[in-house]
Amino acid sequence: MFMAQMLLFYLNTGKRGLDRGRGRKALLPLLTKDIRGSRKMRQKEENQLQRVSFRKLVVQALPEMWSFQFLVLIILAFPTTLLIRFINTVAGAGGGVITTANLRAFLFSWKAPVILALGFLLVLVYVVMEIFAEIHMCDDILNGRKVSILQEIKKGIRSLRLFFNPTGILVLIYIFIAVPLCGVGFSISLTEHFYIPNFIMDVIWAKPLYTIGYLAGILLLAWFGYRSVFVLHEVLIDGKSPKEGRKASVAIIKAHKKEIIFSIIKFGLVVSLIYLAAFILLRSLPGIWLESLGKDVPKVPVSDLFLEEGFEDAAMMIVYRIMCAFTVLMGAYLVSIIMLLCSAYFILRFTRMYFKYSAGEPEDWLERPKKALYRRRVMGMIGVTAFVALLSVAAGLQFEKVFLRKEPVKIIAHRAGGSLASENSLEGLEVAIEHGCYASEIDIHRTKDGYYVINHDDTFQRLTGVAKAPQDMTLEEIRQLRIKDTTGSGALLPVVTLEEMLDVIKGKEKLFIEMKGATADEQMVDDVVRMVREKGCEEDAVLISLQYKVIDYAETKYPEFETGTLFFAGIGDVTRLNCDLLIMEEEFASDERILQVHNAGKQAIVWTVNHEAGMYRFLDSQVDGVITDEIELAEKVQKRLDERTDLKIMQDKISGIY
Repeated sequence: MFMAQMLLFYLNTGKRGLDRGRGRKALLPLLTKDIRGSRKMRQKEENQLQRVSFRKLVVQALPEMWSFQFLVLIILAFPTTLLIRFINTVAGAGGGVITTANLRAFLFSWKAPVILALGFLLVLVYVVMEIFAEIHMCDDILNGRKVSILQEIKKGIRSLRLFFNPTGILVLIYIFIAVPLCGVGFSISLTEHFYIPNFIMDVIWAKPLYTIGYLAGILLLAWFGYRSVFVLHEVLIDGKSPKEGRKASVAIIKAHKKEIIFSIIKFGLVVSLIYLAAFILLRSLPGIWLESLGKDVPKVPVSDLFLEEGFEDAAMMIVYRIMCAFTVLMGAYLVSIIMLLCSAYFILRFTRMYFKYSAGEPEDWLERPKKALYRRRVMGMIGVTAFVALLSVAAGLQFEKVFLRKEPVKIIAHRAGGSLASENSLEGLEVAIEHGCYASEIDIHRTKDGYYVINHDDTFQRLTGVAKAPQDMTLEEIRQLRIKDTTGSGALLPVVTLEEMLDVIKGKEKLFIEMKGATADEQMVDDVVRMVREKGCEEDAVLISLQYKVIDYAETKYPEFETGTLFFAGIGDVTRLNCDLLIMEEEFASDERILQVHNAGKQAIVWTVNHEAGMYRFLDSQVDGVITDEIELAEKVQKRLDERTDLKIMQDKISGIY
């Protein structure tokens, strides 16, 4: 059998110039044992197909590509749900949960290798389904073969073995970590939103040396991805090792870099125009019409209309809201289909480009095998439209309950007064109170002689030029320091104590006291509670920390105090954390997680929201509060949200549902 396969390989490769498809594919059956039958049978099948242009081939293949991607999304749901539940079960073993607040304990536990292995397995599932299988599908389409989703997935799984080597592992790591950061290469939906937290990026952009290092790293990753862009095709289609594939990819890039760059830019512009046209036709124009129509719709609750204006006006509002919901849902659905097809077409065109530069492109292509599935697809589209119509009716009837908040999200000023005053200053507290903030967040450290002073960093270097930590100085020594006003006024301010801040906020706003640094321990909790009680600020103080053991102690010993844990990532049921507030970094605070937090009877707070997009998102969400440096931006965005029409509210809430 092996000799027969080798003979078939040499026969096919000898015809590479005339029949590129079979020649390029001949080596893969030897590696994957995917024997498609004799050369004679394949030749007979291909002879029954006509030759068509690439453009016509794309038109014929689009329904298959859409069906393929749609089915992949459905199939992925099962292993994703199963593995995530398993990971959460492992993370929650022993009644715990893993977050960045207790990461050190996790790294030295038995859970770490198990969860990392499960996470890597989940990533491999996505790589096989969303990249490997799709490239195999494109190979079959361009060679006139039938496409079967199970067949392509099997090929993807079999191809995975080719990546179990150092270079292959490096390629996989690049796919699910580097591509989301640098934007060059094929990515998977599981990690396409992989990011560096905003609070870390703020530090990077604030320091030139960090900025240069970060940009250099991103450019290096992009350069590596650009030169390795054909590695996956070399491995999956030609059966080369990842190391050989990268060498071949670099050779292709060197020989055809101008054509490749021009083709990618051209395709990007075309896709951008398609998306723009779809957005205008399916969302903007219907939205403009509905906005004009909505001018005559009363802006009061439906219940009030029934009581005051009568049934006719109430019915008008309900019908208008149903029309808005249908326009938003159907428009978003059609736009998502268009983008799905553009994504599939990109991979098909990129695979064609690979064939062109590696073996020569034919003048025409084998047409797609005929399938009697068009009627089913039409019925499927009708079914989807009917389903969207039902959702629209439900959304219109339940608009006020589903889309409107009863009260605005609470604003918590970061470092006392945000950017409106010098950080962690008494002036900052006054500004926050003046703007009606719900609370101010401050950072405390214990001094060498047991007092508590306000400072964000571990040392006073950044603000005073003195590279000493609070725990290495007495209060008297710290009183001699002068902090540069971070607003740029040039004023020199003293370091203040916790007691001074409690005096300012008493009865006016809450104070989120973050216990930080090397002195954040049980003694700090006891001392802070004592001081808060002495000042009569029990109702005004909230104890928070990045160190979970500190908050766990505070909540256990002083349950009458509000407590909160800060973290920017986590695995498992985070509501198991022993505290009242879960203070999450922006990207971790998904709608599902916020609902989970509320169902557990806890509050969901998001930090640090300083950009307009994030502000718009969270002030329109179900979070209980946001911590921000930009108080005035929060006020501006809240005003915009309050002035929205019903259509705009629905667009903000459900346009990304798909």
